[in-house]
Amino acid sequence: MNKRSFTKSLHGKLTLQTLVVGLVPVIIVGLIAYQSLAELTKTADERLEQSRLELSRDVVGMNLSATARRLAQQIDVFMRERILDAIVWAKAPTVVDAAKGAALEHAERGLAGLTIGDVEAQFKTVKNLDLFPRANGFLKQQIALSPHFGEVFFTDANGFNVALTNPTSDFVQRDETWWRQTWNNGLHIGSVEFDESAGIWSVDVSVRIDDSATNTPLGVMKAVLGVSLIQEVATAHASEINGGRVTVATREGLLLAETASQHSRDRIMHDSVNLRSTGDAAIREAFASGDRGYVLGEQRVLGYAKLGQASYDNLVPNFRGFDWVVLVEQPTNVAFAPIQGLASVQQGLESSKQIIVVVLLAAVVFVALISMALANVMSRKITVPLFKLRELAERVSKGDTSKTIEVKSDDEIKDLAIAFERMRKSISIAMRKIRENRTKSAA
Repeated sequence: MNKRSFTKSLHGKLTLQTLVVGLVPVIIVGLIAYQSLAELTKTADERLEQSRLELSRDVVGMNLSATARRLAQQIDVFMRERILDAIVWAKAPTVVDAAKGAALEHAERGLAGLTIGDVEAQFKTVKNLDLFPRANGFLKQQIALSPHFGEVFFTDANGFNVALTNPTSDFVQRDETWWRQTWNNGLHIGSVEFDESAGIWSVDVSVRIDDSATNTPLGVMKAVLGVSLIQEVATAHASEINGGRVTVATREGLLLAETASQHSRDRIMHDSVNLRSTGDAAIREAFASGDRGYVLGEQRVLGYAKLGQASYDNLVPNFRGFDWVVLVEQPTNVAFAPIQGLASVQQGLESSKQIIVVVLLAAVVFVALISMALANVMSRKITVPLFKLRELAERVSKGDTSKTIEVKSDDEIKDLAIAFERMRKSISIAMRKIRENRTKSAA
């Protein structure tokens, strides 16, 4: 008898049909669950990104931008107040009288007619004649009350030093650019430079000393204002922001204040630390953008603002304000902490997708094993009796009707076995009669 292939055999057909019946529902349900979860995850991703953008635009970015703007305004206010301090000092009677009296004293000593080189040769070590100790005391008192000033001194109309809080490098100042511009314009604000005598990075505030009665120029006062003022303001604002950092730089990119390094002297106004060239893309964008705004970086959110000009209108002629940029930054993980819960949900959904895939594969394997085991049991219950019936049919076809068959199942196969048994008995009886008839004929 030919041996059938697995797919054509009854056992194979039962196995395949059982697998189909068992696996198809599992796979369909699993795919539907996976697709539903995938759609939910996609929606969560979109909502999370939308929430992040809205939070960054409406809350974090605008808040940091507003903080940078407030800081810039506060710096403008403080600088204006310090400029007003210098203006008030220049109008003090002690200063006016000293400048007027010093010009007369210097003229009597014959200094007014000398060249600058000749005067400097006489005052190589001593930088003023100390003619007005009350004026020196007045300046030192103002420095004590306003510690952000590194030094203050003033000259008479000849440009000769009259009173000072610290020794200057020269006795004669009238050949200096700041002195001439102040003498001509009444007020001059310098750029950020290192003051050798004060030993600090500073901004010079120079005010002309005038006789209020005659409006006659009497001299020039120079107040050296240190950038420590800006650093203190930056530190105060940074402490109010969770994880925040504040940086103030010139428009050229040089640092004036940097809370991240605690205003390290090795970085302040150092050419190697130029934010325009060494800063990242977010910082470069802030420098290249308008007066205020914010930039979303990969690791931080950056708010920025530039100092204004309006604070100095009607105060300093032709002064367009300090060309400085304020940067306020916050790490993105801190800035977006309010939506971290959504991020956790997103991660949970992604994990659930992976779990569903694993569970689906495990279910497919389990159902396949159960199906094959069930198919094997079912096929044995069907095929074993069929094999016995087939064996019986072959015996009968060869004339052997002696063997009987017993089927224990109570189904159609048993009915078939009973029919076979009746057929075997009928054939056996028929064959016996044929043999008897042959025997009689032979006798």
